[in-house]
Amino acid sequence: MTEMLLPASSSNEGVAEVWRHPVTLVVNGQSRRGRDAFQELQRQLIAAGIRVGRADLGRDSKGTKTLLEEEVRRGAKAVIVGGGDGTLHACAQVLAGSPVAMGIVPLGTGNTFVRSLGIPLNMAEAVRELAKGRVASVDVGLCNGEIFLNSVSLGLSVAVAGTLRPEAKKWLGPLAYVGALTKVLLRYRPVQLRIAAAERTYTVRTHQLVIANGRFLAGPVPASPEASLSNARLDVFILGGREKTGLLRGTWAWLRQQQRHSPETRFFETTRLTVSARHSLRANLDGELSQSTPLDIAVLPGGLKVIVPAGSS
Repeated sequence: MTEMLLPASSSNEGVAEVWRHPVTLVVNGQSRRGRDAFQELQRQLIAAGIRVGRADLGRDSKGTKTLLEEEVRRGAKAVIVGGGDGTLHACAQVLAGSPVAMGIVPLGTGNTFVRSLGIPLNMAEAVRELAKGRVASVDVGLCNGEIFLNSVSLGLSVAVAGTLRPEAKKWLGPLAYVGALTKVLLRYRPVQLRIAAAERTYTVRTHQLVIANGRFLAGPVPASPEASLSNARLDVFILGGREKTGLLRGTWAWLRQQQRHSPETRFFETTRLTVSARHSLRANLDGELSQSTPLDIAVLPGGLKVIVPAGSS
């Protein structure tokens, strides 16, 4: 299990009180894995002592948003969400800043956020941890008013996300990202960005900018050695300059967790920054191409309640 670093001020509330009443389950019905797991997940939750009062196989984000808003209004202690990073991202738009805790069962491809939380990737193990876990408050990010859990990125990753087909993700899993990257890498051109924060200001041409909130990016890849969902900081790194060789060297340094020391990777931590460009550029938030430059990005400390394994520290 991946260790999660939580602040001393995080809630240590156990979930015995949370599960005393029936809970609502929301599963992403647009994904094949979600549809296949829907009935089995309900069975496992009940077997673990969690009573499911309402189970919704969500077919659209509007219906899910309405359901979660109802849960917040009625004063629910928690909801359980089954899905991947996209589903969690959508649910966080409603649950962040509310007293409702999000219990998570990973049913996605990369499952980046649950890795940062230390939740097992296996559905049965995740349910067991959910039943005996505890409530904690973790940081989230805010980009132009939209909540993000894992990261905001501009550059090559946006081109890859725009090329990636949902069917490929469904059937190939992580290999789909490799295929999309290969397709766009040779023809991609660097972008010019101005990145301004209290700590640093850069005007650069680069292939990739990443602003990370959690411990992981793109599934199992760590954001940085010090990254945490509880340090009230964002990790910012620029991978290389205008040449693709710099991008490759910067990426290799990042994968080896040497970004603080690599000449090809500008790295710093901050609580707030702005990103602008000569021409409007799309940004990737947790895998969703939902915002465009200019970007106003900040961290919201302890902005989301989640249920984490009892043994996480």
